[in-house]
Amino acid sequence: MERERESRGVIASARTGFGLLVFSPKEGIHPSLRAMEARSAKKKKLPAMASIVLAVTLFLHSASGAFVGVSFGTAVSNLPRPEHVCDLLTSMGVDHVRLYDASSDTLTAFAGSGIRVLVALPNNAIHSVAASPAAAAAWLKNNVLAFLPNTNITGIVVGDAVLTGYPIAAPLLVPAMRSLHRALVHAGRLDRSIKITSAHSSTILMGAFPPSRAFFNLSFADAVLAPMLDFLAATDSYFLLDLDPLAIYEQSASITPIEYALFQPNRGATDATTQLNYTNLFDAIVDAALSAMAAMNHTDVPLVIGAAGWPWKGESPDATIEKAEIFNTNLVEHVLTNRASPMRPGLEVDTYIHELYSEDRKSGGDGGRLWGLFHANQTPVYKLDVSGVTMLRDSSTGNGSIAKMWCVARSGASDKDLESALNWACGIGNADCSAIQQGGACYSPDSVASHASYAFNSYFQRNVQGNGTCDFNGCATLTSTDPSYNSCIYSSGSVNSIIPQNSTATPSSSSSSSSLNSFPAGLERVILLTAFALVGF
Repeated sequence: MERERESRGVIASARTGFGLLVFSPKEGIHPSLRAMEARSAKKKKLPAMASIVLAVTLFLHSASGAFVGVSFGTAVSNLPRPEHVCDLLTSMGVDHVRLYDASSDTLTAFAGSGIRVLVALPNNAIHSVAASPAAAAAWLKNNVLAFLPNTNITGIVVGDAVLTGYPIAAPLLVPAMRSLHRALVHAGRLDRSIKITSAHSSTILMGAFPPSRAFFNLSFADAVLAPMLDFLAATDSYFLLDLDPLAIYEQSASITPIEYALFQPNRGATDATTQLNYTNLFDAIVDAALSAMAAMNHTDVPLVIGAAGWPWKGESPDATIEKAEIFNTNLVEHVLTNRASPMRPGLEVDTYIHELYSEDRKSGGDGGRLWGLFHANQTPVYKLDVSGVTMLRDSSTGNGSIAKMWCVARSGASDKDLESALNWACGIGNADCSAIQQGGACYSPDSVASHASYAFNSYFQRNVQGNGTCDFNGCATLTSTDPSYNSCIYSSGSVNSIIPQNSTATPSSSSSSSSLNSFPAGLERVILLTAFALVGF
C-alpha cells in the first residue's frame, strides 16, 4: 500500500532503544532450579515450555520509564533486505519501531524479534476505512491480524500530518480511528494490546511560547482534536506529535542560540506565567502540547513524540554530522532520564528518533536533507549510543569512571513471569545459579523475586552488561544500589558503551543525497520568533 508522504510536513521518527534477545527455552527445568520445586505447594511449579519468546529490553531508567524508539521508512535507495534491517535493529538494541507503512515483508521479518511495532494506515486509505466497517476489518486482517502474534504490533497510526498536510481527510480522521478500533474489538478485544492514534505536526500548536499559554489551531481544534482526545482517553491511547527541531530553530536563528536547539548550555527563556525556565526547544514544545491538551480538558492522555531528529546533510549550514550526533545523543539522555517536561517534572515522554535510513526516494521536498542514523550499506553515519548506556557514567569522580550497575527483578512482576525468566536465565542463559540452590549463600529468602534477581544479575554481568541483557520481558530493571546482603554477594561491573556491530566501519560517501521530507511553515514559528524576541537570549 503506497504511503502518502508528499504532505507530511514533519520528520518521521526513530529509536535508539534497547536490546532484544530471542530464545526458545527447552522443556524441563535446569538442575540449578530444582530447589524451587520444594517450595510450598501453594506456589505453582515452573510450567513446561515448548517455545517461549522473551523480548529482553535494557531500561536505563525505572522499569516504567520512557523509551526512545526509531522510525523506519522504506523509500531508500538500495534498501537492505527486511531481515537484515531486523538484525541491525537488534544489534543496536532497538525494541520500539515506528513504520510508515504496513509492509508485509517487514512485518514478516520482524516475527519473533519482540520488537514493538507501530504500523501506519496511509492518508489515502482514511476515507474507505472511515466509511465502511467492512473496509476497516479487511485492512486490519491484511495488515495486522495476518502477522499476529509472531510480530509484536502494538499500535496503528491513522494518517500522517493529516490536519496540516492532507486536510481533505481531516473530517474523516476520527471516524477512521473509531472504525479501526471497533474492528480490533470484534477481532477478539485486540484493542487492549493494540492502540489507535494519529500523527500530527507540531505546527498544529499555536502560541508555542510561552508553553503555558499554547493552544491548538482553532481551525480544527473543536471539530477534530476535541473528539480525538476524547477517543484517545476512552481507549487508553496516546497523542502522537512530530517535530523538526532544526526547522523550528531556523525561524528564530537570529535571536536564538543553536545551543537551545541542541540541548547544550544556554541561559534559556522564561515562561512569564509559570516562571519556568526553558533551556531547550524540545521541552518547550512538549509543555506547549501538554498545555494545549489541558486547555481542552485532557490531562489524561499521554504525549508521545513520534518524530524528533536532526539532519546530517542538507541546505542548512546547521545540517551537519556533528550537530546531528550532538542532538540525538543529548535527546536520548534527556528522554531516558524523564526530563522532557519542566511543567510536569519526571513525566515520561516516549520518543522516536528520526530515522534509521535516509529516505532519498520519497515524494515531496525537504531541501535534500538526510536524517538516517545508518547508510543503506548498514554502516553508521556517526557514532551514537542509541541504548543510552553511556549516560550512566559517573561524572562525580571527574575522571570518566563508570558507574557500577546491577540487574534485579522488577517490583510488581508476577511470580509466574519471574519463574519463566528465571528458568531461562539459569538454563539456556547459562547464568551461575549455584548460590540460589538450597544451602547456597543466596538461597534465603526462598522467594521467586529474590532468586530471579540473583539469576538476572549473573546473566547481566556474564554478558558484560551487554545491550539488551537486563529486562527479561519487563521482569527486570537496572539499579545502582548494591543488592548484596549478608554473605550473598552480587557480582558487579562497570557499564560499557554498546555500539552497533558495524560501527567501526567508515561511513559511505556514496550515500543517498536527497531526502525529501518537508516541514510546512506555520503560525507557530511566527509566535515562537516573537516570543523569543520578547524574552531575549
